[in-house]
Amino acid sequence: MQQLKRNEKLIKSKLLQYLLPAIMTNMALQVGNIVDTILVGNILGPLSMSAVQIGGTVLLFIQIPGWMLGIGGSIVAGNCLGKRDTEGAARVFSTCLGATLSSGLLLMLCAAFSDPIAALLTGGEALTEEVAAVTRMTFLGTPVIGVALLMINFMSVDNNPALSTAYVVISNVVNLVADYLLLSYTPIGAAGSTVSTVLGYGIGLVVVLWYIRSPKRMLRLTLSMRGSMPYFLMALTTGVPALLSIICEMIRNSAMNRMVISTVGVNGVTIYTICLNVVMIVELFLGGIVEAMDKIGGVVFGERDYYGIRVLTRYILRYCYGLLAVLMVILFLFARQAASMFGISADPTLLPMAQTALRIFLLALPGYVINRFLISFYQTTEHSGYANLVTILEYCIALLPSVFVCIRIASMAGLDTLNGMMFGLVIGEYLTVCITGLVIRLKHRGEGFLLLPEKEEDVLDFSVGAEISQASMIPREILSFLENRVEKTRANQLAVAAEEMAVNAIRYGGKSLDSIDVMLSVSEGNLILRLRDDGIPFDPTDYTYDGDAYDYSGIDAVRALTDRVTYLRILDFNNTTLEINANRT
Repeated sequence: MQQLKRNEKLIKSKLLQYLLPAIMTNMALQVGNIVDTILVGNILGPLSMSAVQIGGTVLLFIQIPGWMLGIGGSIVAGNCLGKRDTEGAARVFSTCLGATLSSGLLLMLCAAFSDPIAALLTGGEALTEEVAAVTRMTFLGTPVIGVALLMINFMSVDNNPALSTAYVVISNVVNLVADYLLLSYTPIGAAGSTVSTVLGYGIGLVVVLWYIRSPKRMLRLTLSMRGSMPYFLMALTTGVPALLSIICEMIRNSAMNRMVISTVGVNGVTIYTICLNVVMIVELFLGGIVEAMDKIGGVVFGERDYYGIRVLTRYILRYCYGLLAVLMVILFLFARQAASMFGISADPTLLPMAQTALRIFLLALPGYVINRFLISFYQTTEHSGYANLVTILEYCIALLPSVFVCIRIASMAGLDTLNGMMFGLVIGEYLTVCITGLVIRLKHRGEGFLLLPEKEEDVLDFSVGAEISQASMIPREILSFLENRVEKTRANQLAVAAEEMAVNAIRYGGKSLDSIDVMLSVSEGNLILRLRDDGIPFDPTDYTYDGDAYDYSGIDAVRALTDRVTYLRILDFNNTTLEINANRT
């Protein structure tokens, strides 16, 4: 007798469905940042572009609450939904929103200290006054930016990735229009770039109104704080890699800016800024693909669907490296044109330097992508410690010493210190991968980077097609799996109930129904069966027979045969859980 196996259809289809909104969201976000830099460089000049880059350290700092709680909270909320804990998901959302707004209002007060902060960032040298203006406007916009980053993440995980994309698109369109107008026709200088960003995010908040009215929304606001703290602490813990990423990026940027100014000069900061924008170009295409792990993987991992996580990993990396190969070829061939976009084409010495540095820097991108993926993966699969390790290595412990040593070697050998810095950036990325792999190998012998069990004991996992003949095979698989595990009557009850639910899904799921995933686990004497399908929305717990032509036959029987039936519409899938206490007599 052939045993049914799990297929990839539902997970792959969901990845493809989420990819376009995720890529569009990242494209809108990164295009805004890239064009922002291009506008400043071309309208105000390379020095103002460098001022925005240096002031960007403060922008990273004020993003900490919204970004940390947005990523950590949305992953925890997704895990809660995967476990059918809707109340927990609501508490995560509510506490994260309140904390982000409160911290944003407090950070606004830091605008009064913009001048000494700017002096610290520049070392009291050139650009201090312009950096101070950028810093002041950044602090004043903190509440708006924080709430925007939070909502972008939560809307995406809560069945509304298209609204998340719409938010970013609207925000960046407003940002770019305001950018051009403020930089060209007002005297506020580089600070106009920050004002435009705040305006964009503020006007984009109108999308939240559509989210509140969305019938697919699962997350609700709750004012009760009782029992909320454990969920909030989980969001904080899960968001620590995002926090570390921002802190380490601040340290990296500050250290690199000071290092470059002292060894290469202000022109070096300009070229380093161009290289960072190349990373944004990569994020433009690949960031949304990687972030699909956060949005889909959190829910799938909450369901303990390790097969699904592996499928996601394989396709995400396949898509990432396929696109990266194309991008690297294009950027290598057109490095001079790419560098000239940032307003340096008029300088006969700066452009050739930027072209060579950029081509060297491209070698770091494959390592950057794997590190970017590992951070997202470990956050999603509750291995935040390893996400933290990758973050700290990539931004500080592996990177900064590599850059420092390479600059020193280049200087001692009479070579170009700027190119030495580029080679240091390349080495830092791959050193991060190697150290992470070594630590995992030493602590988890015999396991790979993913740290997932091959197959859980007491778990049955398979798929059937959208055919009645396929549904009739479900009882056979369940009874075979439960033989000698639980009392036969209970096994029969679950087998009959599972077939009834699958038959109803096939009959009334509509044209979109392609496959049904079935996962059965035995936990402390409880039989827990999960059915996942891509048919039209249908909640069996809310069904009452009213004599119409669309009688979902057998649902009343399923209720009688099982102890509990629960339903959630997660990731735009029907997710139905049947539970039976095998010890009940």
